[in-house]
Amino acid sequence: MLCSHRYLKVDRRIEDNEQVYEENEQMIQMFHDRITTASDVFYLRDILDITFKKMSGMTGFLYLHTTRGVYSFFTNAKPDQLITKYKEIKHQKLT
Repeated sequence: MLCSHRYLKVDRRIEDNEQVYEENEQMIQMFHDRITTASDVFYLRDILDITFKKMSGMTGFLYLHTTRGVYSFFTNAKPDQLITKYKEIKHQKLT
């Protein structure tokens, strides 16, 4: 594993006629050929870009732009290391 980054998966459900939110911390892990999440595997050849959109404070959305569409991950920390590592690997493969 080259690096990892925490993200929050927010589950919503109804309990006693009230909407309840539950946050679960999960990890995005980057390897030489793929990025994995709790529920998916993205091969680097299928990832077009990785971006981060800051909301307030340190929270924001990490976006994986892939050939299958755009996947968003809510995070409370800047994913600079993940993005930098992705760009290094992509640049190496292009040269």
